[in-house]
Amino acid sequence: MNKFTIDAIIIGAGVAGLSCARKLHQNGLNVFVVEGGDAIGGRIRTDHWDGFLLDRGFQVLQTAYPEARIALDYAGLNLKTFDPGVVVRKNNRFHTIADPRKMPKYIFSSLFAAVGSLFDKLRVLLLSLRLDRQSLDSLFSEPDLPTSQYLKRMGFSESMIQGFFQPFFAGVSLDPEIGTSSQIFSYIFKMFASGEAAIPSGGMAAIPRQIAMDLPPDRIGLKMRVDALVPKGVRLTDGRQINAETVVLATEANEVQRLLGAPQTIPYRSEKCLYFSADAPPFPHSMLILNGDNTGPIVNLVVPSQVVPEYAPSGKSLIAAIVIEPYGENDEALKNRVKNQLVDWFGSRANAWRHLKTYHIKRALPYQYPPMPDPRMVNPRIRENVFVCGEYGSVPSIQWALYSGRRTAEAIISEKAASK
Repeated sequence: MNKFTIDAIIIGAGVAGLSCARKLHQNGLNVFVVEGGDAIGGRIRTDHWDGFLLDRGFQVLQTAYPEARIALDYAGLNLKTFDPGVVVRKNNRFHTIADPRKMPKYIFSSLFAAVGSLFDKLRVLLLSLRLDRQSLDSLFSEPDLPTSQYLKRMGFSESMIQGFFQPFFAGVSLDPEIGTSSQIFSYIFKMFASGEAAIPSGGMAAIPRQIAMDLPPDRIGLKMRVDALVPKGVRLTDGRQINAETVVLATEANEVQRLLGAPQTIPYRSEKCLYFSADAPPFPHSMLILNGDNTGPIVNLVVPSQVVPEYAPSGKSLIAAIVIEPYGENDEALKNRVKNQLVDWFGSRANAWRHLKTYHIKRALPYQYPPMPDPRMVNPRIRENVFVCGEYGSVPSIQWALYSGRRTAEAIISEKAASK
């Protein structure tokens, strides 16, 4: 840290901060990333636990993300993709709904699944086709509504909204009320229609690790929490001061507000992710399982080891159950309720599934009520020599974290060039 003059200090070693640091470094600026935690990645972390890979909350990389295609080496990540569809638990049965363009063998089971009407299924296909062709300019210029209103305007029945979109969106945006911005919904659905949901063979943490590989190891400092911004840099909680010409805030939104001396007003959604070990996968497909009955604590279920065998030891399967607020119980009581629901879904064999670990992600995602900003238009400059990237004033996702990190770096580079 003391061996070079720091041009820019980046607060936060999540995907946005690392993306920004990499771009600045590639353009000859001396950067230093400070991270309050004990590892890089922000919310994207993977733990090695008893032979399993446990992501801290279920996440995927959408391969259609435009910025990810530029910023990441997909081959180097050794991405493995989920089957393009979902399994919906409805009326005590499992129903498979798949994209007929990608999995034509499921066309009849999808059309006649007891989730919504036949017309609802056709509307889903038409919506996917329209969004696949729609430009981002057009998408972000549409009226921004709560997604529940948007879906009703699109003609979807209440049965389809509650049985399919509600558990789908509860899993993707942790929003069981489906009040999230319709522009965000459209963008997410466009990405699902255009590409595949994937996870790296080394766990989701392989993504920030790959970005950080382009930085010298001495340019990232861990367990360094920033107490305050100072005129020429930052002051850490241990009293040390790091001087830099430019400061980039790449932390969660409330932390950005704290450092700016503003009220912390951003509400967050919380989730719990419960991991179990089983001797065999509960379902033959590598698809997300949605709770279309909307009863019990489980919102959705996924078996990561069905997609990436390295997630579990040989002869074992890793099962992840997602629960979102309000859950109300302590971890032990919640574990028992989840286990009872698993037995209800999969029979007595689920009694033998061993609970591995429960993750409580208190600030998993900020609320995304409309109107949301067009993330391509967010001004990264907060004040003189202070910039921001990530979710603050923008949209939380891997796509926009990567994009905002690069865009912020380009704004800094442009200002430095203009000042010469």
